[in-house]
Amino acid sequence: MKPATVIVALPVTDLDRTLRFYREGLGVETSDIDGGMIVIELPNLSLFLMDVREYATYADRVGPAASATPAPGACMFSCAIGTRAEVDQTLAGAERAGGSIPGPAGESDGGYMGYVSDPDGHVWELVCNDQTAAAAGSSTAAPDR
Repeated sequence: MKPATVIVALPVTDLDRTLRFYREGLGVETSDIDGGMIVIELPNLSLFLMDVREYATYADRVGPAASATPAPGACMFSCAIGTRAEVDQTLAGAERAGGSIPGPAGESDGGYMGYVSDPDGHVWELVCNDQTAAAAGSSTAAPDR
């Protein structure tokens, strides 16, 4: 797997308080609150600060255990990958190495996505869409869709 971008999703209980903390407390540039989340773009990392209810809905794609009320410190990792084939290959390799796959990868509003939990239950989302294919500089991404 050669991720173009890594995304970490963190559940938060109060978006307004979180926005104030990151903007005023840490001086970080953020998006406004949109769709139940705040986005912070850092070099090679996107941080999605998600309302705890939105996070649970998002995590439900992985399975019921992941969508339960997130424990403090819970997070979900997403990797932007250049091709659909790489998403499928990475999921297959992760499963062979002891990961848990809730179902086959498929198309969604965000692109072609697949999910895997590592042996300790940490959730990874693998995604390929027009932006990730362009970021990866993949000339083979378009035909692979």
